[in-house]
Amino acid sequence: MMPVRPLPFRTIGRQLLGLLLFAFCLWAQAAPDNNTPADIVVAMDDNYPPYSFRDSNGNLQGISKDLWDLWSMKTGQPVRIVATDWAKAQQTMEADQANVLDTVFRTEERERRLRFSEPYATLETTIFFHQSLSGITNVNDLPGFLIGIKDGDAAIGWLTAHGISNFRKYSSYEAIVKAAADNEIHVFCMEKEPAMFFLYRNNLESAFRHIEKPLYTGQFRWATRKGNDALHERIAQGFRQISDDERKAIDTRWLGTSLSGKIDFNLIKYIGLSLLVVLLLAIALLWLNRALRRTVAAKTGELSSALEALRESEHYNRMLFENSMIGLLLCRMDGSFIDANQAFADIIGCTIPEALRLTYWQITPPEYAQSEQQQLDSLKNTGRYGPYEKEYLHKSGRRVPVRLTGTLVERHGEQFIWSCVEDITQHTQAKEQINFLAFHDALTGLPNRTLAQDRMAQAMARAEREQEIVALMYFDLDNFKAINDSLGHATGDGLLQAMAKRLSGALRETDTISRQGGDEFIIVLPGLPNTEAIMPVLDKVTGCLLQPFTINGVELTTSASIGIAIYPDDGRDFETLLKNADIAMYQAKDAGRNLCRFFDQRMQADAQTKLNMTNGLRRALDRRELLLHYQPLVDLATGNVVGAEALLRWQHPEMGLIPPMTFIPLAEDSGLIVPIGNWVLHEACRQMVGWQQAGAQGLVIAVNLSAVQFTRGDLEQSVISALEMSGINPWQLELELTESILIDNTEHNLNMVHRLKALGVRLSIDDFGTGYSSLSYLKQFAVDKLKIDRSFIRNLTNDPEDAAIVRAIIQMGKSLGLKTLAEGVEDGQMLERLRLFHCDEGQGFHFAKPMTVDQFSAYLKHAGLLAE
Repeated sequence: MMPVRPLPFRTIGRQLLGLLLFAFCLWAQAAPDNNTPADIVVAMDDNYPPYSFRDSNGNLQGISKDLWDLWSMKTGQPVRIVATDWAKAQQTMEADQANVLDTVFRTEERERRLRFSEPYATLETTIFFHQSLSGITNVNDLPGFLIGIKDGDAAIGWLTAHGISNFRKYSSYEAIVKAAADNEIHVFCMEKEPAMFFLYRNNLESAFRHIEKPLYTGQFRWATRKGNDALHERIAQGFRQISDDERKAIDTRWLGTSLSGKIDFNLIKYIGLSLLVVLLLAIALLWLNRALRRTVAAKTGELSSALEALRESEHYNRMLFENSMIGLLLCRMDGSFIDANQAFADIIGCTIPEALRLTYWQITPPEYAQSEQQQLDSLKNTGRYGPYEKEYLHKSGRRVPVRLTGTLVERHGEQFIWSCVEDITQHTQAKEQINFLAFHDALTGLPNRTLAQDRMAQAMARAEREQEIVALMYFDLDNFKAINDSLGHATGDGLLQAMAKRLSGALRETDTISRQGGDEFIIVLPGLPNTEAIMPVLDKVTGCLLQPFTINGVELTTSASIGIAIYPDDGRDFETLLKNADIAMYQAKDAGRNLCRFFDQRMQADAQTKLNMTNGLRRALDRRELLLHYQPLVDLATGNVVGAEALLRWQHPEMGLIPPMTFIPLAEDSGLIVPIGNWVLHEACRQMVGWQQAGAQGLVIAVNLSAVQFTRGDLEQSVISALEMSGINPWQLELELTESILIDNTEHNLNMVHRLKALGVRLSIDDFGTGYSSLSYLKQFAVDKLKIDRSFIRNLTNDPEDAAIVRAIIQMGKSLGLKTLAEGVEDGQMLERLRLFHCDEGQGFHFAKPMTVDQFSAYLKHAGLLAE
């Protein structure tokens, strides 16, 4: 509370007269109403002295409290004040739990919800600074100073907008002044009224000054919710009953009064005479000692400037010391601490007072004694040490890696050590992580290819000395892509991690398992006396996969294809052995998966042939080595030719005519089947239009589609392009699908088939009966024809079971409204049996072998479909 100064008699008289008039007004009011009005609930801030705050007993007091008490007494209306922190006070008003919000500033956002009164107090926000500081006159002088401020105060935004950002935030105004009293801060920003109140309470009113011009001003008001004009007017009318003298009396109680009274002219006269004497004396001394005065004045000015600069420099340096992000430490030569900043205390997990009770040797692990002595010797000889890295002992017992530099300083004949300490924990962890990732797989933690190659080199060097062998095992999961596609990559990654852990437990300590990427692993088996010693390890590896894995609640089983190369028989360096093990692994995959194969030279030859053929296939389109043969499709009831199937052939310049079963799998594995299939579609449609223009009307051209074309190529656009460029009628193009297309990626493929069907083309199922046939798929995909695989037709006349299967397929097709076509019709007996079963169409050597374009044209002429 501010000091209460004595009031003049006239002021006291006016206040007594006001109180008498107030009492008379109360007496003159109407008789009391038995219906006691409901309380007026007022929400306000309880930490804004002298307007509203709580005393040591928690009781609310202040100017706003007294005004509302006087308002209640004037109006006879009970008032209940809800005083809390400002955020809760606003929430109370917004929750309709208060009628009035007091101690509030008017803003555009609040005016949308509240109706404000006229202002009853103007508040100035300003900067306070310790009297020992000079040079602070406005906001431009604040850079370089640490400024205390209330957390969330509006002044933070104002100062930040003016380029000031070096704040230390406190929970309340009282906490700021308490920090100033404890010399934590020397500059702070707040409203003048609460600042003067707390400075007075802490006996600091003479220790701090403030700048003359405030940063900005605000006005206190009270407010009601918009739309409740009757309540607003009733409250305003009550406040109008409070006189100016009554308001001044309340303000005087909490703010005090200015000294007043008559001017003492005698005192002024004496002061004037004294000043005149001093002035005459000064003039005399001026003339007598001008040279001396000039010298003294100059020296005094220099000393004052130097002293002020020294104070500012000391303050600035201390501020830098305390707020540095790097640990700073000053200690004696015996290791005892003199001073430290907060960053250093944080490194060893202590407060600053706790840190200053320690010595350098108490936080240094014993094993650093020798290196520490070397650094001290360097310090004594050169005046500095470091930078070097070591560890400190944290208060919790853990070790903290740090980087140190030090300088020797002297003062009053005594030597000290000034150290800069940097916590490099994150740097050390990052370096360790980088080193780990350089030699390990990030997903599984297993050694990567680089580390596996190093282990293999060591194993081969030992094998050379000890006359042993080393096995390199190439390990690839079967059908891992299906797991990723169906269950997601998170499940696939979880399977790889679980499998890596299980395999690591099954191997010997001397063995190395390494992930190469994807679902591929290599295992190095050193120190083997012969190839038979591989088998127990191989049994453990394959046995690991027999037990199912549970990943994210899903039970998974898997298998692996494994290829093995032996040092030194299959290669004498890592790359050769890895390549040969890879070749053996692919041989295991081609043989049916879930197998193991040892490398031999025949595999190398086969792999080289396969590689050469794949490379040649890449150039076959550009070199026009690919061509189409055509085999007729015959109506079994009439014997008429109803169409042709386009069959792809490769006329290799060195190897001759290569059958499709040799190069089609290579084209699918390499993805070349997409551009090749696109060429087949366009060429077949173009050729059929040529025959049609030559007279062969109503024929159908059948083209096989690969499952790869459904997933990798733009099949729909390719079909549209072939139809448009050739001009063929869509119903004349029959696309042959494999059963795998029906069951793999069903939703995607189903949508594609429906779009193709919408183009008007025909669809047939090739090699029907050899795959996972499903009637529901046939219904969903809406195909037009079933092509019965030749494996059933081959023994049609002498195998009752095959005959029953063929009959069942034909009858099923007719019940579903589908045509049936028999592949591989070789003789007349097969033809008659198929006619007996009411098969619709046939294809095979009995009618004609696949023919070149010219041969098929001659065939059509012989059938009377083309003019001679």
